[in-house]
Amino acid sequence: MKAVHNFAQATIESQTHLPFVLYLAYLVSFFLRIPARLPMLGLIRLDLLLVFLISYLIFSARRPGTLKLDDASRYLLAILIYSVLTLPLVEWPGSVINNGMIAFIKGAIFYFFTVNLIVNEARLKWILVVFVFCNLVRIFEPLFLNLTTGYLGSSTHLGGGEFAGRLSGAPFDTINPNGLAFVIATVIPFLHYVFAPSNKKTFFVYLLLIPILLYTMGLTLSRSGILALAIIAFGVWIKSAHKLLLLVLGVLGLTIISFNLNDVQKDRYLSIVSDDSRQSASADGRIEGWFVDFRVAMNRPIIGHGLGTSREANWNVTGKDQISHILWAEVWQEIGLIGLILFILYLKAMFTNFRDAARLIRSRLNKDDFLFRSSQAMQVWLLMNLLFSLASYGLKSYEWYLFGGLSVVMLRLAREKTAVKQAALPPDAEQKSKRYMLARKVNRSG
Repeated sequence: MKAVHNFAQATIESQTHLPFVLYLAYLVSFFLRIPARLPMLGLIRLDLLLVFLISYLIFSARRPGTLKLDDASRYLLAILIYSVLTLPLVEWPGSVINNGMIAFIKGAIFYFFTVNLIVNEARLKWILVVFVFCNLVRIFEPLFLNLTTGYLGSSTHLGGGEFAGRLSGAPFDTINPNGLAFVIATVIPFLHYVFAPSNKKTFFVYLLLIPILLYTMGLTLSRSGILALAIIAFGVWIKSAHKLLLLVLGVLGLTIISFNLNDVQKDRYLSIVSDDSRQSASADGRIEGWFVDFRVAMNRPIIGHGLGTSREANWNVTGKDQISHILWAEVWQEIGLIGLILFILYLKAMFTNFRDAARLIRSRLNKDDFLFRSSQAMQVWLLMNLLFSLASYGLKSYEWYLFGGLSVVMLRLAREKTAVKQAALPPDAEQKSKRYMLARKVNRSG
């Protein structure tokens, strides 16, 4: 039986090797915007060609009847089908067809590729390495331009006709200051849990990177970014066995950072909790914007205005020429209450996958195992991204779909790895393990 399983696994790995390599190339092209940097590749629509080729290779490697849908896949498919079926009922069907569906499929494709191509732990390592590396490049490129040319890329109003520069993505990138802050907050859990513990060299690199990332975060003047860092720090602290040491280091770090902030940065971050700062008006405006966005959603509460039409809806209803910067309002505005429920069910399926994977990993694998460290990083990332969802859109962004796919992969790999370890145990080891785990729970409760 084990030989049959190994043969089947080897066959899947062989059949999906080329599309997986192309998927890595697609990730590099997508995150670093290679077609924008090299116009010739833009003319031939490199990303689109890669998507079609990878999809063809995946389907051609699958035998009829072997493509199984998990809960998260079903909800994603339901959102797409629902968006098609409601086309005659939405406000701007042309925008849905030309923009909304294409953008949604571009995001959801990450889920499809991840679930079908990451079939072993080695590939998960490759994906995380490429993902973190590309996003570090997205951080260091604008920082380098800032240090060498004074580049900032964006600005914010301070009041009284004054403006302050904010660091956004590099000229070839498409992210604003909050988007750059999100990228910084995204890579930190993976640097902390996955890469830093690998060996002494990676830990040393991690220690060098953290102050650079924090400095870059300060240049973005992103309040949601600072709150995201606080959530990450809280998640790391909760999971750590060295809570007192981390608390001391955290207080020391905050003290050093506060002394190095300029007046604009201090005022900006103080506006999160104070009504007396110069920029508190913009913070209040963001909160008022939540109510405006939800008022737009209530304009067509059940069906929505159409997938990808949040900006049009906001402009036509309230005169605000901007996509909703709250994920939940964006979803509600575009695909209505029915679509919002489907999206929440998709997120619930993703959280359930990560939770079940974490339980298996904690019960069978040690803390140095790669899957254990990856699980920790993804849990902290999810906690952080839930906060960020209150300050950013995301229905058609890659992150929920890439990590939704990773949730399926993590659960699958956890089941396979723990099953292998269980099979290697002597006959009575399982009962001893259960008694040991029960004794630990009793000791903890006592």
